[in-house]
Amino acid sequence: MKHLFKYIFVLAIAFSSIACNSDREEEIDGTNGGVTHVFYKTADEFAATYDPAGTVNQTIRNQAFDLYKLGKWSELEALFKANSLNGGWPPANGGYNIYDDIPFQAGQKFDRYSGAVGNYNGTDIPTLGGSFTSPIINGYVYTFSQRALNQTEDKYDFYYEIDVLNNALPFKSQVADVIPWFNQAGGGKQTMWKIPIDVTTGYQKTWNKLAAEGYVKITIKRSPSGKYTNLVGTVIQQ
Repeated sequence: MKHLFKYIFVLAIAFSSIACNSDREEEIDGTNGGVTHVFYKTADEFAATYDPAGTVNQTIRNQAFDLYKLGKWSELEALFKANSLNGGWPPANGGYNIYDDIPFQAGQKFDRYSGAVGNYNGTDIPTLGGSFTSPIINGYVYTFSQRALNQTEDKYDFYYEIDVLNNALPFKSQVADVIPWFNQAGGGKQTMWKIPIDVTTGYQKTWNKLAAEGYVKITIKRSPSGKYTNLVGTVIQQ
């Protein structure tokens, strides 16, 4: 009887170990995904995020949508690479568990990596642009890898913080979890700002323009590329 109990105990540990390892493998591979809801209702609606011209056949559209819904990110990226989809970029603006039309509130803080807009000689305040940021919540800053950007960190000239100064921003945002992509971990949070067009330029308003309008404050915190360390601490504000 003693040997029987010992045998059962060993088997229980073995099965427990297999189950834990399986769960861990799913977590690493992304097959668990953490997908709690899907913003897109159909494969065609989802395909509009990576195939606006409508050239991808329905079989691939359905396959991509199924992988997205299941959070099988490595398989989804492999499918995109094999079929040269979206220039290598992830679908759905790189996000899942998407919530749309979220308003901004004074006191919120975000951060972002980027270069300067246009040609920049390093002497004046750089013009900074873009739509995608990560939220800083209770002081927590997402790691570089959690953002799943398409370049290494040292390729970015600026890392800066964006403070929301009032509740009157005339546009909203889309928030999401970050899809693992570009050999990066992903899993962070992203906020896509729905910034309007600047009528004076015909392009989306820059962070400098939003700062000049009194909506945000920009603080350059680092120069990951090392090119503009002299600008660390620069504040762009009305």
